[in-house]
Amino acid sequence: MILISNHLLTLPQFANISIDVVIRINLSYVRSEAELERFLTVPNYVFLDYPKDRTKPPEPVLSYETALRIAKQHDNVKYFAVSNIENVEDVEEYKMPERIKLVPKIETIEGVQNLDKILNCGIKYIMLDAEDLYTDCGDKDIFLEAKTAVQEICKEREVQLLELYGVVFSDL
Repeated sequence: MILISNHLLTLPQFANISIDVVIRINLSYVRSEAELERFLTVPNYVFLDYPKDRTKPPEPVLSYETALRIAKQHDNVKYFAVSNIENVEDVEEYKMPERIKLVPKIETIEGVQNLDKILNCGIKYIMLDAEDLYTDCGDKDIFLEAKTAVQEICKEREVQLLELYGVVFSDL
């Protein structure tokens, strides 16, 4: 799966993208229900990314419940990521309709330590936020060990691991 930010679609070079990509909408940057509805009009599959417990700006305006209610109304929403998933209780808190796959974002050492249990909940996709994981680990060696553990567990369990590969800058 290749995810691209919905913001790329505002650049002329990406306006008529024809490759098979999933559009990621980071709900931290969505300012209203109407704006989310507008973003969801793309013909591609959509990956919503909800920033649970986000403390850095921008903080989300829409609640999880509102975002999920809107997602249920759009058949192209296929994935719903939730930040800071650390245990089974977190997974159980975020129930999705069958057609939308929950994607736990692993951002802490606790999430890494509980990854096997999290995957036992029927999870087929994981998003690894390596920057936040590094911050949580506070040590390069611990971080590298944790990141490798996530990669190995996902490979062994045949779970798709989504990791950041590159960034696009523009002079808009």
